[in-house]
Amino acid sequence: MKNNSNHILVIIFLLFFQLQGNSQNTDCGTDYIHNYRMQTDALYRNQLLILESQIEAKPQNQENIQSKSTLYNIPVVVHVIHIGETIGTGTNISDLQIQQAITGLNNRFRNVSGNGVDVEVEFCLASIDPSGNATSGINRVNGTSISNYQTNGITPTGNPCVGGLETAVKDLSRWPTSDYYNIWVVSEICNGSFVGYASYPVGGLYDGLVIVSTSMTSNSGTLPHEMGHGFFLYHTFNGDGGNVNCPLDNDCSVDGDHVCDTPPHKQGDCGLTNPCTALGVWDNSRYNYMAYCPLVNRFTQGQKDRIRATAVIAPRASLLTSQGCGVSGTNEINSSNTILIFPNPAQNMIHVTVDAALIGTNFELYDPMGKVVLSGKLSSENSLIELSSLSGGIYLFKMDGDLKQPIMVIKE
Repeated sequence: MKNNSNHILVIIFLLFFQLQGNSQNTDCGTDYIHNYRMQTDALYRNQLLILESQIEAKPQNQENIQSKSTLYNIPVVVHVIHIGETIGTGTNISDLQIQQAITGLNNRFRNVSGNGVDVEVEFCLASIDPSGNATSGINRVNGTSISNYQTNGITPTGNPCVGGLETAVKDLSRWPTSDYYNIWVVSEICNGSFVGYASYPVGGLYDGLVIVSTSMTSNSGTLPHEMGHGFFLYHTFNGDGGNVNCPLDNDCSVDGDHVCDTPPHKQGDCGLTNPCTALGVWDNSRYNYMAYCPLVNRFTQGQKDRIRATAVIAPRASLLTSQGCGVSGTNEINSSNTILIFPNPAQNMIHVTVDAALIGTNFELYDPMGKVVLSGKLSSENSLIELSSLSGGIYLFKMDGDLKQPIMVIKE
């Protein structure tokens, strides 16, 4: 009888982990870091507010965007920060495991076997490094030189745990965020507190996502979940006060997760009905890659719209023209009067790339007080604008003509 009980327990144990393979891990650190920075970092808070206003303006012309959508290709580089093992063992995971994880990521974004929509975004391991040399898109660095990394892993911004300082760990291997999306594979995050976290799209030297080596697999939901954050998706339960209250839903475009086809719910609500509302398609939330529920299988049309709107606004826009995968990241950005600004954040200069129809257009750069600090005219499809006379901070780039919304420019 005892042996039968043990067999039943083993079967239940295995079934649990099979379900977890298609679920979101409940240990995402993105909210923790985001909330900390919103409270303590005025620059970060202002950047997010400006970006949010730009994103909210995009769907006003959504019918046109959908009819002209095209595949966006995003170059990624994977930095394996291991603790001294040989390749393919322990935290120093194999090239094959990484390649399979990227395939799993793409399958979810392209809705290969899900019940959602094709986001029309693919991620390619970089084939050309920042110096123009051939690369596998995978870098390996022993992280034991960083104090406390071997015992506790990486410490996210604002977390009191004793691990390796985030900037120090990322400094071991990082590529320009204007041309590559950085993925750091680490041994642990805060001694096991989280399995992943990502930067919302505000740019900077350390922009990207962090994931533990055991979750960097083809069947884990962690990588697509964190990449969703990287392209400005919130959790579907955003605003629940830590699984306490139903999120506000007075205006679905600005409340909750800012997406209208994912009904608001509390983090732990994963059952047959949604205790927060009877409106909307409940499966769009409880089976969503941005939820914490089991058996997730979808991004929605609303999330696709938000991801793609984010992709064509700084700082993500420059990834679409990156040569990191050997060709321009996107063959064509099919929207009228396209404008790309990169690098962003920038130091002393920005490149402004526009359609031929916008050559000769006047531009102005405003400071946060609304004062014009730079102005001029775009003389070609690729113009250089000097920022050396400006102090570090956030500015808004505006043009005459068809460009309705200002673009946030960050000077470091």
